[in-house]
Amino acid sequence: MTIRTLALASATTSLQDHRLALGAFLAPGASVLERRAGVCYYPGAADLTGASALQANVAPFIAVVDGTSNSLQGQIIVVVDANEPLTFSAGEASVARTDRVVLQVRDNAYDASGSTDARVVVVKGNTSTGAANPVPASSILLWEVTVPIGASSITFASARTDKRTWTGTPMRIPVNSSTERDALPTIPGLEVLRLDTGNVEQYWSGAWRQISGGGGLGTPTLSMVGTLITGTGKTRFYNDSGQALTIKSVRASVGTAPTGASILIDVNLSGTTIFTTQANRPAIAASGFTSGLVTNMNVTSWPNGGYLTVDVDQVGSTVPGGDLTVQIAV
Repeated sequence: MTIRTLALASATTSLQDHRLALGAFLAPGASVLERRAGVCYYPGAADLTGASALQANVAPFIAVVDGTSNSLQGQIIVVVDANEPLTFSAGEASVARTDRVVLQVRDNAYDASGSTDARVVVVKGNTSTGAANPVPASSILLWEVTVPIGASSITFASARTDKRTWTGTPMRIPVNSSTERDALPTIPGLEVLRLDTGNVEQYWSGAWRQISGGGGLGTPTLSMVGTLITGTGKTRFYNDSGQALTIKSVRASVGTAPTGASILIDVNLSGTTIFTTQANRPAIAASGFTSGLVTNMNVTSWPNGGYLTVDVDQVGSTVPGGDLTVQIAV
């Protein structure tokens, strides 16, 4: 079969059809028919905590497992609705051992395993070298646990290494506040929609960064076409988003570079400069084309209804420069 559907007569829609078609609601994977395998994010999902000397529990979670025994096996959605108890073997006599905790799908129709189920299991490390053993087919790795030499108990809080891979639908995660955002895992590329500000933010390089403005305002851009002259800006850009916005940076650039002297630009919020420290104003050096990204504004809060204007405080003394663009990131 090359065309598969959901919601047609059950006699003509197979389990394989269902699995492949459900991929429409899952995050993209490595190829057109694959979906991203991993744990669906929720605080504490699939967490590993100690229960006794050699026993631990894996907390409830929902996951997507990519069937790897066959290219058309599809994706299997697994729901673990209660703590899954695990028992680890005691430590080896001469080497520390790395055990792996995995979610495994056994699918006899594809892997001839003799079983059709899903389970959370411990894949015991090599007893001679201590190295971790491979993850089985159609599985996702959740944790690695170091079992010390000769151990009769394991301190799971320090012995575990988080190997969970997070997945989800192609949607951004909506959050009500920065507190909810900061409770999410710090996964590079993770995006949230802030319901309190309307901003889209992305986690990258150790911090959350805003990647689009609240209310769809975007990046205000003020331009002056032609040869520059000094003067007070008259063109206004209003904040009509319905909320206060934060000015993140300013960049000035020109199509014709100045010579003899630099260009100095000022940005005003409702008639008052945001560069109280005037030495911080965006400056385009002689023969240059941009001020670079300027982030040391003194005033950054742009209230709803407030407006921005741009002044040209200085131009080149030989060639003034021309075709100015000022981008203000919010």
